[in-house]
Amino acid sequence: MARRIDPQIFIEAMLPVVRQCAEASLIFYGKVANLGKQADTTLRTTEAQTASGALTALDTAIQDIVLSVALQHFPQASCIAEEKTPFKRRFAPAGAEYAIILDPIDGTLHFQAGDHPYHISLGLARKGEMVAAVVARPNESKIFTATRGGGAYVQVGKRRPRRLRLPGRPRTNKAFISSKGRVFQEPARARLDPREFPIGAALVLTLLAEGELAAYLTRQVEIYDVGPPSLIAEEAGAHCFLRSGQAPNYDRRRKFSHYMAAATDEIREFLMEVAKKGEQIERTG
Repeated sequence: MARRIDPQIFIEAMLPVVRQCAEASLIFYGKVANLGKQADTTLRTTEAQTASGALTALDTAIQDIVLSVALQHFPQASCIAEEKTPFKRRFAPAGAEYAIILDPIDGTLHFQAGDHPYHISLGLARKGEMVAAVVARPNESKIFTATRGGGAYVQVGKRRPRRLRLPGRPRTNKAFISSKGRVFQEPARARLDPREFPIGAALVLTLLAEGELAAYLTRQVEIYDVGPPSLIAEEAGAHCFLRSGQAPNYDRRRKFSHYMAAATDEIREFLMEVAKKGEQIERTG
């Protein structure tokens, strides 16, 4: 059996390096070239394929900086990270009890352009369940943290962390329905105001946790995109779920075919209906 990792110890060990990487990354915000990588052609839209092909030198640098610290503290964990870097290969093999999940820059296109928020997204899963998360939004000096059952918090600059709690009734009807899920946008308009920009699962899920969005629906999303920020959203009071209605399992690298999040139970049920209607539209053309 793997040595136990206390979620709060994980936060305390990893928060300093995420904070330092977030601050350093601002030097390059909007000032770094897109080196490019092979785009994921299985994605449904050109917008999504373009985003998947974005890569800067900071993506790989931040990944190995964060992973070098994680490996020092938690060598018993496996690693699920976006980029192919040396430190990624030094973790325990897939199937370990714990997995460190990292997207070094979520929203690389926005980071490269300097036009919208980007995030450094790190989390810890145990047997497929997210138990700890540290997510930074550097251009707003925000750092989100959460532990399973311990609540979600946001710290702005040097202010004291503030606990995130969603109200019983959402303050907005804004929803993010990605370009990969455009077929679901029209059915959602019965209750929600869907949009698909700016992009980034960490942005969407942390905005949901802050009460700035009411819902999220996407297609073909990677585990490292949604894993860590999902815990921020859930500990604030939101629901994250798959097309089946079941909770996502973050135990290995994969694409979720449908991924949804809702601020309330009512919106959760509504999104399930939207998913059904969207699939009917797809089948009938």
